[in-house]
Amino acid sequence: MVFNCLPRRTLSVSVTGEECALHCNHCNGHYLRHMVPVTAARRMLESGEYRSILLSGGSDPDGRLPLMEHLAFIVWVHEQGIRINAHVGLQSDEDIHVLYPYFDKVSLDYVWDDGTIHDVYHLQRSGADYLHAAWDWTGAFSAAGGSEALTSAKQRVNLHLTIGLKGGVVAGEYAAIDSLIAFQPASLVFLVLIPTEGTVYGSVPVVPIHDVESVFAYARLKLPLTDLVLGCMHPKVAGYGEQLAHMAGRYQFRGVVGEQSRADGAEQVEECCVFYK
Repeated sequence: MVFNCLPRRTLSVSVTGEECALHCNHCNGHYLRHMVPVTAARRMLESGEYRSILLSGGSDPDGRLPLMEHLAFIVWVHEQGIRINAHVGLQSDEDIHVLYPYFDKVSLDYVWDDGTIHDVYHLQRSGADYLHAAWDWTGAFSAAGGSEALTSAKQRVNLHLTIGLKGGVVAGEYAAIDSLIAFQPASLVFLVLIPTEGTVYGSVPVVPIHDVESVFAYARLKLPLTDLVLGCMHPKVAGYGEQLAHMAGRYQFRGVVGEQSRADGAEQVEECCVFYK
Protein backbone atom coordinates (compact mmCIF):
# COMPACT_ATOMS: atom_id res chain seq x y z
CA MET A 1 0.00 0.00 0.00
CA VAL A 2 1.37 3.43 -0.90
CA PHE A 3 0.44 6.65 0.86
CA ASN A 4 -0.14 10.33 0.19
CA CYS A 5 0.83 12.68 2.99
CA LEU A 6 -0.49 16.13 3.93
CA PRO A 7 0.82 16.54 7.48
CA ARG A 8 -1.84 18.88 8.88
CA ARG A 9 -2.02 16.97 12.19
CA THR A 10 1.70 17.37 12.98
CA LEU A 11 2.90 20.60 14.60
CA SER A 12 6.40 21.73 13.58
CA VAL A 13 8.26 23.02 16.63
CA SER A 14 11.65 24.75 16.73
CA VAL A 15 13.65 24.49 19.94
CA THR A 16 15.81 27.45 18.85
CA GLY A 17 13.20 29.77 17.38
CA GLU A 18 14.67 31.25 14.20
CA GLU A 19 18.28 30.85 15.33
CA CYS A 20 20.85 28.48 13.82
CA ALA A 21 24.60 28.73 14.31
CA LEU A 22 25.50 27.07 11.01
CA HIS A 23 23.97 29.44 8.42
CA CYS A 24 23.94 26.62 5.88
CA ASN A 25 24.14 27.57 2.21
CA HIS A 26 20.74 26.08 1.39
CA CYS A 27 18.69 27.27 4.38
CA ASN A 28 20.29 30.03 6.49
CA GLY A 29 17.48 29.65 9.03
CA HIS A 30 14.75 30.36 6.47
CA TYR A 31 12.69 27.24 7.22
CA LEU A 32 12.82 27.80 10.98
CA ARG A 33 10.60 30.88 10.51
CA HIS A 34 7.68 28.62 9.62
CA MET A 35 7.95 26.61 12.84
CA VAL A 36 6.35 27.27 16.22
CA PRO A 37 8.73 28.14 19.09
CA VAL A 38 8.66 25.94 22.18
CA THR A 39 7.16 28.80 24.22
CA ALA A 40 3.98 28.74 22.11
CA ALA A 41 3.86 25.02 21.31
CA ARG A 42 2.40 23.79 24.59
CA ARG A 43 -0.67 26.01 24.26
CA MET A 44 -1.26 24.87 20.68
CA LEU A 45 -0.84 21.22 21.60
CA GLU A 46 -3.37 21.53 24.41
CA SER A 47 -6.03 22.31 21.78
CA GLY A 48 -6.13 18.65 20.77
CA GLU A 49 -5.74 19.51 17.10
CA TYR A 50 -2.40 17.79 16.71
CA ARG A 51 -1.53 14.10 17.05
CA SER A 52 2.24 14.56 16.79
CA ILE A 53 5.06 17.08 16.58
CA LEU A 54 8.12 17.47 14.42
CA LEU A 55 10.70 18.57 16.99
CA SER A 56 13.36 20.48 15.11
CA GLY A 57 15.35 23.73 15.19
CA GLY A 58 18.75 25.14 14.43
CA SER A 59 22.06 23.46 15.13
CA ASP A 60 24.98 24.49 17.29
CA PRO A 61 28.44 24.85 15.68
CA ASP A 62 29.04 21.11 16.05
CA GLY A 63 25.85 20.05 14.25
CA ARG A 64 23.84 19.23 17.40
CA LEU A 65 20.29 20.36 18.06
CA PRO A 66 19.96 21.51 21.71
CA LEU A 67 17.34 18.93 22.63
CA MET A 68 18.60 18.13 26.12
CA GLU A 69 18.03 21.77 27.07
CA HIS A 70 14.32 21.21 26.39
CA LEU A 71 13.97 17.83 28.08
CA ALA A 72 11.12 19.01 30.32
CA PHE A 73 9.05 20.00 27.27
CA ILE A 74 9.88 16.71 25.54
CA VAL A 75 8.77 14.71 28.58
CA TRP A 76 5.54 16.73 28.81
CA VAL A 77 4.69 16.09 25.13
CA HIS A 78 5.38 12.37 25.58
CA GLU A 79 3.16 12.24 28.67
CA GLN A 80 0.26 13.78 26.72
CA GLY A 81 0.34 10.84 24.30
CA ILE A 82 1.46 13.12 21.47
CA ARG A 83 3.93 11.37 19.22
CA ILE A 84 7.34 12.92 18.64
CA ASN A 85 9.39 12.85 15.45
CA ALA A 86 12.69 14.44 16.45
CA HIS A 87 14.98 16.01 13.86
CA VAL A 88 18.01 15.23 15.92
CA GLY A 89 21.22 16.37 14.26
CA LEU A 90 24.41 14.84 15.63
CA GLN A 91 23.77 14.04 19.29
CA SER A 92 26.33 12.56 21.67
CA ASP A 93 26.02 8.90 22.63
CA GLU A 94 25.19 9.96 26.20
CA ASP A 95 22.36 12.28 25.11
CA ILE A 96 20.91 9.66 22.78
CA HIS A 97 20.46 7.29 25.69
CA VAL A 98 18.61 9.94 27.68
CA LEU A 99 16.39 11.10 24.81
CA TYR A 100 15.42 7.96 22.93
CA PRO A 101 12.65 6.72 25.30
CA TYR A 102 10.60 9.84 24.52
CA PHE A 103 10.89 9.72 20.72
CA ASP A 104 8.57 7.66 18.54
CA LYS A 105 10.66 8.47 15.47
CA VAL A 106 13.90 10.26 14.73
CA SER A 107 14.72 11.99 11.47
CA LEU A 108 18.37 12.33 10.54
CA ASP A 109 19.67 14.31 7.58
CA TYR A 110 22.10 11.92 5.93
CA VAL A 111 25.17 13.27 4.12
CA TRP A 112 28.13 11.15 3.14
CA ASP A 113 30.29 13.50 1.05
CA ASP A 114 32.77 15.30 3.31
CA GLY A 115 33.06 18.24 0.91
CA THR A 116 29.31 18.82 1.05
CA ILE A 117 29.35 18.66 4.85
CA HIS A 118 32.15 21.24 5.02
CA ASP A 119 31.00 23.56 2.23
CA VAL A 120 27.21 23.50 2.75
CA TYR A 121 26.79 22.85 6.49
CA HIS A 122 30.08 24.55 7.48
CA LEU A 123 30.80 21.62 9.78
CA GLN A 124 34.10 19.94 10.51
CA ARG A 125 32.43 16.53 10.53
CA SER A 126 32.49 13.56 8.17
CA GLY A 127 30.04 11.21 6.49
CA ALA A 128 31.12 8.56 8.97
CA ASP A 129 29.63 10.71 11.75
CA TYR A 130 26.21 10.55 10.12
CA LEU A 131 26.39 6.79 9.64
CA HIS A 132 27.54 6.44 13.24
CA ALA A 133 24.50 8.47 14.35
CA ALA A 134 22.16 6.19 12.40
CA TRP A 135 23.64 3.12 14.08
CA ASP A 136 23.60 4.78 17.53
CA TRP A 137 19.88 5.62 17.39
CA THR A 138 19.12 2.16 16.05
CA GLY A 139 21.12 0.59 18.84
CA ALA A 140 19.32 2.64 21.47
CA PHE A 141 15.88 1.67 20.13
CA SER A 142 16.85 -2.00 19.88
CA ALA A 143 18.36 -2.21 23.35
CA ALA A 144 16.18 -5.24 24.15
CA GLY A 145 18.18 -7.21 21.56
CA GLY A 146 17.22 -9.80 18.97
CA SER A 147 16.56 -9.55 15.24
CA GLU A 148 12.93 -8.52 15.67
CA ALA A 149 13.97 -5.64 17.94
CA LEU A 150 16.52 -4.49 15.35
CA THR A 151 13.90 -4.49 12.60
CA SER A 152 11.51 -2.46 14.76
CA ALA A 153 14.29 -0.04 15.72
CA LYS A 154 15.19 0.66 12.11
CA GLN A 155 11.57 1.58 11.42
CA ARG A 156 11.98 4.37 13.97
CA VAL A 157 15.14 5.83 12.38
CA ASN A 158 14.28 7.77 9.22
CA LEU A 159 17.15 9.00 7.09
CA HIS A 160 16.66 12.03 4.82
CA LEU A 161 18.85 12.44 1.74
CA THR A 162 18.71 15.77 -0.14
CA ILE A 163 19.41 15.48 -3.85
CA GLY A 164 21.47 18.39 -5.17
CA LEU A 165 22.35 19.66 -1.70
CA LYS A 166 25.68 21.00 -2.97
CA GLY A 167 24.38 23.92 -5.01
CA GLY A 168 21.96 21.94 -7.13
CA VAL A 169 24.60 19.48 -8.30
CA VAL A 170 24.54 15.74 -7.59
CA ALA A 171 27.77 15.25 -5.62
CA GLY A 172 27.98 12.29 -3.32
CA GLU A 173 24.39 11.02 -3.43
CA TYR A 174 25.36 7.73 -5.08
CA ALA A 175 28.16 7.18 -2.57
CA ALA A 176 25.71 7.97 0.25
CA ILE A 177 23.39 5.24 -0.99
CA ASP A 178 26.31 2.81 -1.26
CA SER A 179 27.30 3.64 2.34
CA LEU A 180 23.85 2.51 3.51
CA ILE A 181 23.91 -0.95 1.92
CA ALA A 182 25.32 -2.58 5.05
CA PHE A 183 23.00 -0.57 7.31
CA GLN A 184 19.90 -1.48 5.29
CA PRO A 185 17.59 1.36 6.39
CA ALA A 186 13.90 0.60 6.74
CA SER A 187 13.09 3.88 5.01
CA LEU A 188 14.91 6.59 3.07
CA VAL A 189 13.19 9.94 2.54
CA PHE A 190 14.31 11.90 -0.51
CA LEU A 191 14.28 15.68 -0.58
CA VAL A 192 15.36 17.88 -3.49
CA LEU A 193 17.22 21.17 -3.03
CA ILE A 194 14.97 24.25 -3.16
CA PRO A 195 16.84 27.37 -4.35
CA THR A 196 15.71 29.63 -1.49
CA GLU A 197 15.83 33.41 -1.55
CA GLY A 198 18.18 34.87 1.04
CA THR A 199 20.56 31.93 0.96
CA VAL A 200 23.86 31.31 -0.81
CA TYR A 201 22.01 28.94 -3.14
CA GLY A 202 19.08 31.27 -3.78
CA SER A 203 19.82 31.64 -7.48
CA VAL A 204 21.15 28.20 -8.41
CA PRO A 205 19.22 26.24 -11.04
CA VAL A 206 16.68 23.64 -9.97
CA VAL A 207 18.19 20.14 -9.97
CA PRO A 208 17.55 18.67 -13.45
CA ILE A 209 14.75 16.16 -13.28
CA HIS A 210 16.81 13.50 -15.05
CA ASP A 211 19.49 13.79 -12.33
CA VAL A 212 16.84 13.22 -9.67
CA GLU A 213 15.52 10.22 -11.57
CA SER A 214 19.00 8.74 -11.80
CA VAL A 215 19.37 8.89 -8.01
CA PHE A 216 15.89 7.38 -7.51
CA ALA A 217 16.77 4.51 -9.86
CA TYR A 218 20.11 3.90 -8.15
CA ALA A 219 18.51 3.80 -4.71
CA ARG A 220 15.88 1.32 -5.84
CA LEU A 221 18.60 -0.88 -7.33
CA LYS A 222 20.93 -0.79 -4.33
CA LEU A 223 18.31 -0.78 -1.54
CA PRO A 224 15.57 -3.08 -2.86
CA LEU A 225 14.05 -3.73 0.59
CA THR A 226 14.03 -0.10 1.76
CA ASP A 227 10.85 1.99 1.73
CA LEU A 228 11.63 5.02 -0.44
CA VAL A 229 9.59 8.15 0.26
CA LEU A 230 9.35 11.48 -1.58
CA GLY A 231 9.46 14.05 1.22
CA CYS A 232 7.93 17.51 1.51
CA MET A 233 10.95 19.60 0.53
CA HIS A 234 11.29 19.95 -3.22
CA PRO A 235 10.99 22.84 -5.69
CA LYS A 236 7.47 24.16 -6.18
CA VAL A 237 8.01 25.20 -9.81
CA ALA A 238 5.34 24.37 -12.38
CA GLY A 239 5.13 20.66 -13.12
CA TYR A 240 8.22 19.68 -11.13
CA GLY A 241 6.39 18.09 -8.22
CA GLU A 242 4.11 16.18 -10.56
CA GLN A 243 7.14 14.76 -12.36
CA LEU A 244 8.68 13.72 -9.06
CA ALA A 245 5.47 11.98 -8.00
CA HIS A 246 5.30 10.18 -11.34
CA MET A 247 8.88 8.97 -10.94
CA ALA A 248 8.16 7.92 -7.35
CA GLY A 249 5.50 5.62 -8.74
CA ARG A 250 7.83 4.30 -11.42
CA TYR A 251 10.46 3.35 -8.84
CA GLN A 252 7.95 1.85 -6.41
CA PHE A 253 8.21 4.46 -3.66
CA ARG A 254 6.22 3.74 -0.54
CA GLY A 255 4.74 7.23 -0.39
CA VAL A 256 4.79 10.87 -1.46
CA VAL A 257 4.28 14.09 0.50
CA GLY A 258 2.39 17.07 -0.86
CA GLU A 259 1.86 15.49 -4.29
CA GLN A 260 -0.85 13.09 -5.37
CA SER A 261 0.22 9.50 -5.88
CA ARG A 262 -1.09 7.87 -9.04
CA ALA A 263 -1.65 4.57 -7.24
CA ASP A 264 -5.22 3.42 -6.75
CA GLY A 265 -6.35 3.22 -3.14
CA ALA A 266 -3.41 5.16 -1.71
CA GLU A 267 -3.63 5.60 2.05
CA GLN A 268 -4.05 9.18 3.30
CA VAL A 269 -1.59 10.18 6.04
CA GLU A 270 -2.30 13.39 7.99
CA GLU A 271 0.89 13.43 10.05
CA CYS A 272 4.56 13.79 9.22
CA CYS A 273 5.47 11.23 6.58
CA VAL A 274 7.62 9.12 8.92
CA PHE A 275 4.44 8.13 10.77
CA TYR A 276 3.17 6.10 7.82
CA LYS A 277 3.84 2.97 9.88
